[in-house]
Amino acid sequence: MKKAALIAIGAIVALAPATGEAAKQKGPKACPSNAFCAWTKPNYEGKKVVLKATGVENFAQGFNNRASSVKNRAGVTTYLYAKRNGEGDLRCFGSGDKIPDLGDSYDFNNEASSSRIPQQDSPCF
Repeated sequence: MKKAALIAIGAIVALAPATGEAAKQKGPKACPSNAFCAWTKPNYEGKKVVLKATGVENFAQGFNNRASSVKNRAGVTTYLYAKRNGEGDLRCFGSGDKIPDLGDSYDFNNEASSSRIPQQDSPCF
């Protein structure tokens, strides 16, 4: 009887919803702390890429020119570039920015080929 009660309590705890920071980090629309995230569709839908490394990073072939929405949780201004190796037209996103549709206000939907997360924050220019 005690064993059955413990199993039942364990099941209830396992099914309880996550709270606080843990709840914010779960699911396909979540972006972890200290990261810049991009999705292939507006409103944080579709395939997601999570970038954490500082410096310039080229998008993989399956994500190149496909970013449609972004969240910047990197803690610094982060840049997207229209060409590989951090070249071409760019758009910058301040720390904490959440852009559900890069086509609406940034005119950059399906344009990004690379990104840059600097080591230190700098203003958008």
